[in-house]
Amino acid sequence: MKKVHVIHHTHWDFEWYFTTNESFVQLAYHMDEVFRALEDGVIDYYLLDGQMSIVEDYLTHFPEEKERFTALVKAQKLWIGPWYTQTDELIISGESIVRNLSLGMKMAEELGGTMKIGYLPDSFGQGKDMPKIYNGMGIEQAVFWRGLPNDLTEQREFVWGSEDGSEVTALNIKNGYFVGVGLIESDDAKGLMLTIDKDSTLMDVALPVGGDQRYVDFNLKERMQKYNEKLAEDGYQLVESHYPALMAELEKEKGNLPHIQGEFISSSVSKIHRSIYSSRYDHKYMNDKVERRMIYQLEPLMAMAQSLGIPYKKGLLDRIWKLLIRNHAHDSAGGCNSDATNQIINERFREADQLSYSAVDYLTRKIAESRQSLVDNELLFFNTLPRNIRKVVQFEISTTFANFELYQGNKKIDFQLINTEKRYNGSIRRDETAYRPEDYYYVHSVCAEMELPGFSYTVCQITETPSIPDEHKTCLASENLSIENDTYRFEVMDGKCHLTDKRTSKVYEDMLWIENSGDEGDTYDYSPPYQDDIYKLDFSEAKITKESGMLEEVLLVEGHWHVAQDISERYAKKRTESVPYSLRIKLSRHSHRLELSFQINNTAKDHRMRLVVKTDVYGKYSYADSPFGTVKRPVVDPHIHDWQSLGWREEPTTIYPMIHYVNTHNEHSSWTLFSKGIKEYQLIGDNFEQVALTMYRSVGYLGRPDLLRRPGAASGNEFRYVETPDSQLQEVLHVKVAIQLDEQYHPAQLMKGFEEYAISTQYYQIQDLNRFTTTLKYFVSNPLPFKIEQPESLNLHYENIVFSSLRSNENLSGLEIRFYNPSLTDTVKGGVLEWNTPISYNFLKLDGSVISESIQSQKVELGDFLPGEIKTIGICPVKE
Repeated sequence: MKKVHVIHHTHWDFEWYFTTNESFVQLAYHMDEVFRALEDGVIDYYLLDGQMSIVEDYLTHFPEEKERFTALVKAQKLWIGPWYTQTDELIISGESIVRNLSLGMKMAEELGGTMKIGYLPDSFGQGKDMPKIYNGMGIEQAVFWRGLPNDLTEQREFVWGSEDGSEVTALNIKNGYFVGVGLIESDDAKGLMLTIDKDSTLMDVALPVGGDQRYVDFNLKERMQKYNEKLAEDGYQLVESHYPALMAELEKEKGNLPHIQGEFISSSVSKIHRSIYSSRYDHKYMNDKVERRMIYQLEPLMAMAQSLGIPYKKGLLDRIWKLLIRNHAHDSAGGCNSDATNQIINERFREADQLSYSAVDYLTRKIAESRQSLVDNELLFFNTLPRNIRKVVQFEISTTFANFELYQGNKKIDFQLINTEKRYNGSIRRDETAYRPEDYYYVHSVCAEMELPGFSYTVCQITETPSIPDEHKTCLASENLSIENDTYRFEVMDGKCHLTDKRTSKVYEDMLWIENSGDEGDTYDYSPPYQDDIYKLDFSEAKITKESGMLEEVLLVEGHWHVAQDISERYAKKRTESVPYSLRIKLSRHSHRLELSFQINNTAKDHRMRLVVKTDVYGKYSYADSPFGTVKRPVVDPHIHDWQSLGWREEPTTIYPMIHYVNTHNEHSSWTLFSKGIKEYQLIGDNFEQVALTMYRSVGYLGRPDLLRRPGAASGNEFRYVETPDSQLQEVLHVKVAIQLDEQYHPAQLMKGFEEYAISTQYYQIQDLNRFTTTLKYFVSNPLPFKIEQPESLNLHYENIVFSSLRSNENLSGLEIRFYNPSLTDTVKGGVLEWNTPISYNFLKLDGSVISESIQSQKVELGDFLPGEIKTIGICPVKE
């Protein structure tokens, strides 16, 4: 007799074609039904969708129900957690996923207990690193719906592993989280059993009964009894259950289950929306910006500040993370939502951006102004990475004098003056002729090559000088339109881009352009029009000027691209819309990266813009970073020609997600494209030698039916067209990309390059002239009641592993630092982390729990890292 575990639940989309405000009204009354059904024994168990953000919202406004809520959780009738929101797994950073689980599990434990199952019933694909993330958070089981390829296994139950040996017992609810509604609405008991039992080899089967914001089914027991009567001779018995009970039964059969690894982004069973990564690019850009600031700047800066005596504000961090993570819910992160929802998402991004930026601003100022001795025009640069770096940094300074020099101690610093602007410091007046000359000051835009100590700061001095030598100034030119450093030479000739690698003397002609095509898809998927018109856009009609100096050279490219105005013009092969753009191409001294910064005023609709880079690599696979590792993907899907005959839900185009970079390489050449916000790529060309990054897509509907890449019913709401004019992105868009060439592919070193490219250097000047350098500068601020000493720098040496995070660990009253091995195949030496003073350290899990004995030393022996392995180290100073 097979046991059918009837699992009553609701799938509560945080927001979608409705806003979170609209669904909250439903939730407020829905919880009354849940309480009544559980307390009166109408149902035995209920799963509140595994995410705590909705619980937090409910109990914030109905605190009187907390005791009642907690009692049901403790009685294991109401199941909650482990997520704060049900995350996207493919374009969200690993540290964000860890923060999501940490917030959700802590909140659930405080309310009676968390369901320790990686429950993601609707995320658009499963990331390859999830088993090791789950294990690191104390989770050994996973339940999901979308993405499992039939080529890997058709069995619903299996063991899902990561390269490092982490594994979870997994259940694929391949008919969806809503399949059990048939129990309530259909009398075809045998047909439903055949559906859910197909591809199951065990005696315990899942029947999830629920749906999107679905009500409680008060007739559940009655319907189950009716089914059991019908199925008495067919070998099935329905029992009320929950996922922990079902997974406990699966664990008993773990030794008989198939073992598989990898990401699951196949449309063989369900829609997967393998081009949603470029929908609503404005979201992706803001998310990337705030994620980088939180992980690489604010968290380590707050840890540095705490070591100097400035209170650690975990509540502030949690507030920002919650805002950000609410935008990581799978629909929110994907961008497949209504415009009203989109506006709320953008407002959360703006709030998180302002909070995180102001927190960094406050802490750099507080540290700078609380030191032992302060001198006017001192300039502090902060490095929040745990290693020394040397880079060209950009900054602004305010002085009473027009000419200056920079010193680091007694050493004069090489700098390049980009621009000087004269500003007024007095009260503004309608008549500016009344301004006093002595109230003017100068704001200088400068770049300088700096040595920055790890996890510390360096102090420079700005001094007046009679004049600035010409070699320190930026020169403008409209001829000889090429830029170069000691690594590359780049030029634009007749609209085409050419790159020379000086290390190898190789010249790559016509290696960069823009591809524009129509997009008759929706916020879920790109889909080409039934009659497309694709064109290659170059820079032949652009105005080009050059800025050159001792530290960086820049080409400024300004022009218009002529494209189809909308889908009707695309069909007619007209190109009447003029899209203004500017492109800033930069080479800095000693840099191995060519940096591109686009500003595009998108005035066209129903189209896709891609940046295409032509390499000398004939690709068979692409390589991109994943939350805690690397993912290798084929450039051609084996089912690209037979997917429809196999009954797949959408075309398996090799459009893929990325987090920070994509790479293509062979034995002698490696090309990497870094981005600050782009999350989608594809390798194209006759020999797959071209890397295409989707800059943005413009579409006007939530979902559309009968797409070329996704035939059949519309995604989202299949019963009506939901117009989303905001997703046409009729606005100025910022796109930032860097290109790096290497002889060999080295993923750990690539991530170091990304850090140097994408993490801005924070600075603070001791001055009172300009009170508008940041928003908080206008506020008066007391220094600390005690004077601080400059923290000892960290210069940790690690060549084969990737730095992931550095933050305070409250439980240990010290630091927590995390690394991982990005290699898919190689075990590597982690090396040694050295401190100047004795420390006590432990190895930790991702959830912060200790998994090793405490050791006192000035060195941390990291040992070997298995492929993909994550290691977290807790570090405390030794008290004398």
